[in-house]
Amino acid sequence: MTERVVFVFLDGVGLGPGGADNPFSALDLPAFEQLAGGQRWTAEAAPVREARHVFVPIDATLGVDGLPQSGTGQSALFTGEDAVRLHGRHFGPYPPTAVRPTVAARSVFARLVAGGVAPDRLAFANAYPDRFFEAVEARGRWTTTTLAAHSAGVRLRRADDLARGEALPADLTGETWARLLDPDHEPTTEAEAARRLARLARRHAFTLSEYFLTDKAGHSRDPDRAAAVLRSLDRFFDALLGALGPADLLVVTSDHGNLEDLGTKTHTRHPVPLVAWGDGASAFADARSLLDVTPRVVALLAGGAA
Repeated sequence: MTERVVFVFLDGVGLGPGGADNPFSALDLPAFEQLAGGQRWTAEAAPVREARHVFVPIDATLGVDGLPQSGTGQSALFTGEDAVRLHGRHFGPYPPTAVRPTVAARSVFARLVAGGVAPDRLAFANAYPDRFFEAVEARGRWTTTTLAAHSAGVRLRRADDLARGEALPADLTGETWARLLDPDHEPTTEAEAARRLARLARRHAFTLSEYFLTDKAGHSRDPDRAAAVLRSLDRFFDALLGALGPADLLVVTSDHGNLEDLGTKTHTRHPVPLVAWGDGASAFADARSLLDVTPRVVALLAGGAA
């Protein structure tokens, strides 16, 4: 039985054709390739469907014209509900007004709580600076993930959690936190960030980590920036795979394409990767779209309730 799910969300990562504009094709990324069954993360990669390892492409368009966006894409991913049709079109970066009640009531956090998992058994690993909470109070502009966690009674982590090693900064190492927020903050390594996440996961049934620099790098169209982001993530995944236990399940996916095509500044309509690695991975073998991820997480940890 799956005891823990560690969910690593990568913003703006699709499976596009190989070539010079696709950094997943151009770079050597051993941990990414391990997660794809020895293949590079491109449209040419063959699906993997094994008992403890799944790698499949899933649809992020949900059958709607236009370019997928973070607000509706993440809402669909983290609720299992069709947020694009609820709003009427793709929308981002924040969840639109018509979708916010669904995020609050039907997120993976809320559904696990409804299924009997106590909120203190759920964790959102990211640390947020004080200015994030000040902006939320002033404008009420929650991101999808923070709205989902907050509405379900899952604590949002702050600078003091980060200082104790009980949270992850947005860039994994904390170099940006030290440069922009707190010069006394001591940066660490991607390997230590992975160990922190694994330690946090051992105390929780479900742990979410969000990484958005992939989307930022995609919009930049800068190959050097993309390479730096992906190599950092590769070091993180390499350490994380070694830190997880036999009863753990790692889930990795995204909300829309972007970084896989540096030839365009916009998002793409490419499918996004879905990785399930570890105990219970086969539950994701038949996933076809963003809507299929949260229901399977809930089924594994709460018996399909809610």
